[in-house]
Amino acid sequence: MKKFLIINPFGLGDVLFSMTLVEVLRRGFPGCRIGFLCNERTEGLVRLNPSIDTTFVFHRDLLRRLWKWHWLMTYRKLKGLVTAIREERFDTAFDLSLGREYSFLAWWAGVRERIGFDFKRRGFFLNRRLKLSGYSGRPVADSQLALLRWAGIDVPEPPPAISLRISDRVKNEAEDFLKKSGWTPGETLISLAPGGGRSWGKDAVYKQWDAQAFSEAANRFASGAPCRVALLGDKKEEDLLKETARGLKVPCVVLAGESMEKVGAFLLRSSFLLANDGGLVHLANALKIRTVSIFGPVDETVYGPYRPLVPHRVLTAEVPCRPCYQNFYFPPCPFGRRCLTELKVEKVVEAMRAVA
Repeated sequence: MKKFLIINPFGLGDVLFSMTLVEVLRRGFPGCRIGFLCNERTEGLVRLNPSIDTTFVFHRDLLRRLWKWHWLMTYRKLKGLVTAIREERFDTAFDLSLGREYSFLAWWAGVRERIGFDFKRRGFFLNRRLKLSGYSGRPVADSQLALLRWAGIDVPEPPPAISLRISDRVKNEAEDFLKKSGWTPGETLISLAPGGGRSWGKDAVYKQWDAQAFSEAANRFASGAPCRVALLGDKKEEDLLKETARGLKVPCVVLAGESMEKVGAFLLRSSFLLANDGGLVHLANALKIRTVSIFGPVDETVYGPYRPLVPHRVLTAEVPCRPCYQNFYFPPCPFGRRCLTELKVEKVVEAMRAVA
């Protein structure tokens, strides 16, 4: 039996892109065992994929805290993770981290075949390397599938869709919550995600259309099609969600910091999602929920919804400086976020009505 370990320590969107690779392996090797190494933020998402048999979590923040106390505590934590991976006896690791440390962990855990991208000569612990300067010219998922082809694994065309499993219990909990908030089955519910871009840290604002614009777009949409709004986001985005809620003239509920499974359940109750470029766009796409997504500095042909099976719209402002994010580098913006501020509310409302 083949045993594969997929390594992706990045955010929601990146992990969802790599799940296409997971599905190809599951189809190509039906009896295989697949493990997935992720970070603590995406653990809940990874566990929703029934094609993944076991999940390993690299707690980067915890390891940094332990290092401040004593290096030995960090070593013990890492050794525990490596031991758990070693016990699975994986044959092959596909390392999508673009770094050194994760392929080192795979080597330490005794994974014989370590395949990945050699970005900036960081693939020292890989024994099969494919050079990469950045994701460009095609969707991220297609670049990762090219890694499979390079390793001699057949990739069907089109690739299989991602499978995510939301339990009936969580679906019912989400519906009960909405009902207690005043929503009635049959009433149109739309989801808004005015945040996103957490992995960009202080630069996340450069991926975010203004909260007031989100409110105005929802108000205008509701004037022609009465609805209720669910505001979705990370716990750290709660203030942003509340700011958006204050501008709404329609009933809304703020859902900050919910589990990935529960967020998925709310999306399944929604007519569509209006969101900035970010992980929730790709979660909705994987769940076959219609989306309207707003892209600023990032290239939508690379990081946009991957092979959507439902109606969607990707919106950008027509400015000559975008997309400026290239090869994992975001240059300082001298134009005051004009790729976002120049996107008109009317254009967004038109897209919302087109997918509704």
